[in-house]
Amino acid sequence: MKSLRVVVRRHGGPEVFETIEEQAPEPEPGRSEVRVRVLVAGVSFAEMLMREGLHPEKTNLPFTPGWDIVGVVEKLGDDASQACIVTLPPKNVSQG
Repeated sequence: MKSLRVVVRRHGGPEVFETIEEQAPEPEPGRSEVRVRVLVAGVSFAEMLMREGLHPEKTNLPFTPGWDIVGVVEKLGDDASQACIVTLPPKNVSQG
């Protein structure tokens, strides 16, 4: 599958955002997991501080910002019920 994402490889302003298009195998959801196709991802204030190197917690570079996502559940893993789609909590996807 084709994947498009933003990567931060060094600290700085908005100019350090790098867009990467890559081919990746389609991930299979594990037990009690779901696969979500991300439609949009927002960059939060905390991620802005991480990008600038000002966040109080150490940020490992490179990282992909976009903790806040909107997406579509495409596939359920074993033991994942349809009910989990309604109660799916926000997911921190910043590391991958």
